[in-house]
Amino acid sequence: MPDDAHIDPKWYTRAFDALYPIVYAHRTVEAAEPEARGAARMLRLSSDDRLLDLCCGAGRHLVHLLRVAPDACGIDYSPALLARARTLLGPRAPIARADMRALPFGRAFDVVTSFFTSFGYFFDREENLRVAHEIARVLRPGGRFLIDHVNAAHVAQRLEPKSDENRAGYRLVSERWIDDARRVNKRIRIYADGRLIDEVFESVQLYAPDAFRDLLAEAGLRVEALYGDFDGAPLDDAHPRMVAVGRSIAS
Repeated sequence: MPDDAHIDPKWYTRAFDALYPIVYAHRTVEAAEPEARGAARMLRLSSDDRLLDLCCGAGRHLVHLLRVAPDACGIDYSPALLARARTLLGPRAPIARADMRALPFGRAFDVVTSFFTSFGYFFDREENLRVAHEIARVLRPGGRFLIDHVNAAHVAQRLEPKSDENRAGYRLVSERWIDDARRVNKRIRIYADGRLIDEVFESVQLYAPDAFRDLLAEAGLRVEALYGDFDGAPLDDAHPRMVAVGRSIAS
């Protein structure tokens, strides 16, 4: 951990502002298409399904999921990303600002998706469990879910402590570390014309597969399969993702 790094537990209130699309410029609408296609296959998504894309961001997965499940909507906490989503999606899908710990829905969905490590944000285990409870609460009995998270074993083996790169005219200097609480953290310093213009942090809880299963089961979600990517590869240390697919066990 860098000596001068202090992560605010509410880091997520700043991490997804107007510069986020620069930091993750490679996470494009086009790059999301095979992930959305794989998710649709894993979930056996159909045109009859009502879908919620949790933490939809700029809508890059949702725009593809709509082709299979046109009755879909999204929520996110970031006004900046929601503005981009509205531009991308237009009238095709309703989207709204909401906290994933308090979803503004009843038991309304057949499917809930969560892409690109949008789980495990909170420092308190009970807060992350609350998110899982909310997913279970808004799913109809037997409803399906997909949660795309990082593979903890892969991260532990291959984490790049520091990188220095240029994207879209900005210089990004990133530092990464795993702390004693088994959270993977990142500090990103953003420079323009040689001047530091912003510093943002990210912090996500790492979960071993069994611990992830247990957490979700505690909330009423049964994991039926864990994959290492969206092509359905088995979960192992060589794959960077942990894609959990399962069902609500609520009656």
